[in-house]
Amino acid sequence: MTARSRGMMCTTGGLGNGGPWVVTILASLLTACSSLSAAIGPCEWAYIRLDYTRDEKVRQLQRFCDNVHDLARRMASDEVMLEFFDVSRTYHHRLGDGAVPKTFTRKMTEFQKGIEEHYFRNYLCFHDLLLVDVTGDILYSLRREADHHGNLFTGKLARTMLVERLRQCPREEAFVPFHHYAVSGKPAAFFLEPVHRDGRHTGWFVLQCAANKINSLFAGVEQLGQTGEAFLVNREGYLLTESSFEGDATILKKHLDDRNVQAKFQQRRGRMAVTDYRGFVALTSFEVFDFLDTRWLVVAKVDEAQVVTEHYAQHRKYYGDRIARHLADLTPPPGRGALPPTDRQVIRVDMDEFVRANHAERLETLGVSTCTAIIATYPGKFGYLAHVSPYDRLYGGDATNLLGHVLQKIKTFDIYKYERRRVRFIVVARHLDSMTRIVDKLVDEGFLLSQISMLYHGGADCANVAYDYCDDRIDVEWLFESTSERRCVHHADDAQNLGTIVKQCMNL
Repeated sequence: MTARSRGMMCTTGGLGNGGPWVVTILASLLTACSSLSAAIGPCEWAYIRLDYTRDEKVRQLQRFCDNVHDLARRMASDEVMLEFFDVSRTYHHRLGDGAVPKTFTRKMTEFQKGIEEHYFRNYLCFHDLLLVDVTGDILYSLRREADHHGNLFTGKLARTMLVERLRQCPREEAFVPFHHYAVSGKPAAFFLEPVHRDGRHTGWFVLQCAANKINSLFAGVEQLGQTGEAFLVNREGYLLTESSFEGDATILKKHLDDRNVQAKFQQRRGRMAVTDYRGFVALTSFEVFDFLDTRWLVVAKVDEAQVVTEHYAQHRKYYGDRIARHLADLTPPPGRGALPPTDRQVIRVDMDEFVRANHAERLETLGVSTCTAIIATYPGKFGYLAHVSPYDRLYGGDATNLLGHVLQKIKTFDIYKYERRRVRFIVVARHLDSMTRIVDKLVDEGFLLSQISMLYHGGADCANVAYDYCDDRIDVEWLFESTSERRCVHHADDAQNLGTIVKQCMNL
């Protein structure tokens, strides 16, 4: 060992054995990481994830658009396709002049088969190919849809965005953004490549793009969680991709709030908290994407309620105590009289039982004292009322698991995954013994704190609970034995939303 090596070993205090300096540096790094985590709040972390997703989608969209653009331009100089255009034009004109020799027709059919093989090998990313004569006659259509052998400049086709663009730029390459194209019955975009032969403009290659290609780029953003999604919006504010949270098609059908969309187009790139198209507060990261003469908006978003719930899940004990303290310190709102009479069919829910309502029924349970009542409802679809006793898992027992069974039925039979956000839970109790387990169970099952509310009255002796399916109405009659106030009634509007409580604690 050299003197220099021995000196280094002495200086480092023995790197291989993890000397004191290693411990010091690691401690400093851990402290720095903790400080960074504390300095960056949960919303900022959410925006960082959204920025990453937005940038990823912009890169993917840029690659896709560049690739299909290159293919469109390649066709305009593909001698095989240009020869096919010339032959198709000649064949079309001869058909117009009268009979065509059978040998010519047979050779034309063989040529078309060869061209289709050439197309599938080189240009399969396009939905359809039209060869259009300068007069507007459609010489050839790969898919032979309703525009086959028609004329773009006459009839209904003359009023399409495609023809409008052809008239504007007859001799130049152009792009027609996504719009409703009645011929194919679906949203479509087009590349228009002019054909020039011997110095003359003779027509166009019209290449149709289907929206499903771009839609597939924006599907799957698991890193954003259950309420996260990325989508594309056109200049008019319509979605160009399918929503992750609606069962019906949304491309060119779902219109977003003009104020949000136009503000983002003006700002071009940034972050913004908005009320989204489903009515929920969402954090968004966005960027304007320019392609040829078209401008789109790339958006990545996540519900603020999910950010709050994720933060709660990371600090359950802390926020569980804060929720309990908030509820315990709260003065109950004034009562609203007795339970209203009803002419509905009344179904009694006993202790250790739950019942589902989905018709003109009224569910009732009586004497909720050491127990807990839980209502799970999706207005217009279903409603459950459960009377949970202290022997249930929510209290640490093992006799029953009512909430688990209710959630299993909801998620298996009652709703699609995208509808989960619309379910709401009302917990009714005169104590807080079961609250933490209820909240944690719902959060673990994929529900958000904003979907959970609690009607709590620590001064009551027991409660009678009624849920009316038709009116989606919840009435809780609190009963008192040791006070002059014998009873009071609260409604669902009197419940405390747990998401709001945690959000206030987070100072959002």
